[in-house]
Amino acid sequence: MKIDDHLRLSRNLKTLRRTVRLNQAELAAKIGLCRSSYSLLEQGERLPDLNTLYSLSQFYHVEMDALVKCDVQSILSDYFLHQNITKDEHQLLNLYSKLSEVSKGQLLERAEELARLDIRKRQEALQVDY
Repeated sequence: MKIDDHLRLSRNLKTLRRTVRLNQAELAAKIGLCRSSYSLLEQGERLPDLNTLYSLSQFYHVEMDALVKCDVQSILSDYFLHQNITKDEHQLLNLYSKLSEVSKGQLLERAEELARLDIRKRQEALQVDY
């Protein structure tokens, strides 16, 4: 495997795993590896054997060749850009995916609070206009 393909594969594995919101141990268990072996794949320290590559392709529902040859990050970015998501929304989704479960809960509570405040301000502005 060429060095470019090797590096692309390791980036793709990390991107795909984060997309499905699994940690390394969870994903490794799903494809029959230990976490440390899977971690080496993501770090580019180890190449997967054909069985592992096949298991990964089955898990993600993609061709084995796509795991190695495609830039998954670009494909996902293009997909989200074509879904009428603004750059700010994309950035928010990216940041949200990096938060702990506790922080995600706190963020959602705060967002609901801000939404209620905005609604109240709009209602008050409408009442002032009359």
